[in-house]
Amino acid sequence: MPLSEEEQRILREIEAQFHAEDPKLAREVASTSVYTHTGRHLKLAVAGLVVAMGTMVFFLAMQSIALSVLAFIGAVAFGVWAWHSFRRMTKAGLNDLRRRSRTMWEGRLTRDRLRREDDV
Repeated sequence: MPLSEEEQRILREIEAQFHAEDPKLAREVASTSVYTHTGRHLKLAVAGLVVAMGTMVFFLAMQSIALSVLAFIGAVAFGVWAWHSFRRMTKAGLNDLRRRSRTMWEGRLTRDRLRREDDV
């Protein structure tokens, strides 16, 4: 159900007050998305995976089986974390794409309806 004129006015006032009281937080909220958090986790997980694999190869070259096994376990853990972050990012991406397309379509219908009312 679309918002009434009064509800839209109230929301605009709340938004303006929010921007006036804490502009730094308002910018941060506007620039942060699901991708920011999940993308950071994905980058950390991939970096950890690369480091763990390098450590495992190093310890294998040094013929330290126990330490290379620990590095392998770490690599598996970072790999699982990377996979989980990737899946979360793609799921959020698909949901966001659906929401954006629906919002865009609704906005287009509203603009067309308002133009027709202005023409009358």
